[in-house]
Amino acid sequence: MKNNNKDKINPLHMKPKEFRKLVQNEEWTDITMEACQGYAQTNLAIVPKEYAYDFLLFCTRNPRPCPVLEVLDPGETCPKILAPEADIRTALPKYRIFKNGKMIDEPNNILNYWREDLVTFFLGCSRSFLWALRSANVPWTRYGAYKTEIPCNPAGIFKGPLCVSVRSFKNSFDATRAIQISSRHLLMHGPPVFIGDPGKIGIKGLGKPDSFNPYRPTVASPGKDEIMMYWGCGITPQAVAIESKIPFMITHRPAHMFVTDKLAEEFANL
Repeated sequence: MKNNNKDKINPLHMKPKEFRKLVQNEEWTDITMEACQGYAQTNLAIVPKEYAYDFLLFCTRNPRPCPVLEVLDPGETCPKILAPEADIRTALPKYRIFKNGKMIDEPNNILNYWREDLVTFFLGCSRSFLWALRSANVPWTRYGAYKTEIPCNPAGIFKGPLCVSVRSFKNSFDATRAIQISSRHLLMHGPPVFIGDPGKIGIKGLGKPDSFNPYRPTVASPGKDEIMMYWGCGITPQAVAIESKIPFMITHRPAHMFVTDKLAEEFANL
């Protein structure tokens, strides 16, 4: 693997095709949160064909954490809608490989794991509506993503907890604007699924990275007047892969997203 040149590369104003070329060449192996301003990013889930219908049903029953943007045919590697020139096997900085409920690898590409029976799902990501929050001058503090004690609606083999991304807002005006703006982006998780005390949905502590999601920022506890809000999160399929013990599944590594050719506003409700 080539050295990560994140200190020399500023991906914010790159076009998606240019950025994905860096990723393909392993010149960028870091998180994608500031890549390609204004463009939609997606979560990723890849399952064998025999489980694809059940996973689609799972997503249909749980649209807030798993909004489906595109599904590829078995063995297909290039998304027709989101980025026709991309190869999903090399287009993300890091992936996760699950076997029988255990994560066994976090490679920079999945060429060695690819099979002709694999079906790829692209799921909406809140990174996309955050561009809109920023454009509207709505500030927030990011706490990262967490598993909750809220169960998803099961489908076939797939079952497990809802995961959420957590952000705090200083006042009710900013929180209301965040709800309004994210509600326009139903395919990018939509409005919050919960507002209030994290302990009420089973989150024990905020701002502490762990092995499941090492990309949480280490931040101070929120102030007493801050408003805590929780959005459905695209790492939910990873928690589901572990609980369901699916024989084989590929996902993105948290915060290492697929950058599409579509602007985030193209998915917004009018």
